[in-house]
Amino acid sequence: MKEIEQDALRTAEDHFAESPSLEERVARIEARDRVEELLAHYARCVDAQDAQGVGAAFTEDGEMCNPGMPALKGRARITKLYGKLLPALRTSSHLIGAQQVLFASSERALVHAAFQAWDSYKADDALDCFSFGFYEVEAVREADGEWRMAALNINFAG
Repeated sequence: MKEIEQDALRTAEDHFAESPSLEERVARIEARDRVEELLAHYARCVDAQDAQGVGAAFTEDGEMCNPGMPALKGRARITKLYGKLLPALRTSSHLIGAQQVLFASSERALVHAAFQAWDSYKADDALDCFSFGFYEVEAVREADGEWRMAALNINFAG
């Protein structure tokens, strides 16, 4: 992630290690790839109507915040919600882009990403929905080495 410091654009991670070794740089690139893949996994599972797959993207005590709904805490509750919502979809298509990842440590990252989603519903009286906005994610690397969402905030812009 970039930030402005003394009127210059600088990579935010530079604050954590002024001279990272080659191994540290490669590890950061690999971690960034895994964190970005986490959002792709989430979107693919929503589009595939796979509530279990959506839930698997979260930590056991993960939290999801979505405007108009109370915050959900816990993988089981998130999985249950998606299990109720996804069967109403005829089809869904998500696009994710402009991902920025800021590593707070080697085990924790903050992610900001834009999204566009198009959903078509099975009910005859339900209108298709096009939405866009951004995701804010707190991702953590768990003991099994996998990155999962400790928190997902969905912010709709339209």
